[in-house]
Amino acid sequence: MRVKCIDCRYFDNRSEMIERTFPGLNSLSSAYSSVWAESGICSRHELFLSPWRRCEDFQECLIGIADT
Repeated sequence: MRVKCIDCRYFDNRSEMIERTFPGLNSLSSAYSSVWAESGICSRHELFLSPWRRCEDFQECLIGIADT
């Protein structure tokens, strides 16, 4: 099985988290749209990225979002 960011504990793609990270984004509509799809924030690397990326810092998370 290939690991992906969306399955990592550091990955958070909840729209409220993205809107908090990028203030003003929700004035354009919402952080959840067809443009962002499942993209999210990596709290380990402080990056906004697609869910199918991966790196050596992967740590499994059963629900697909950070457990903050």
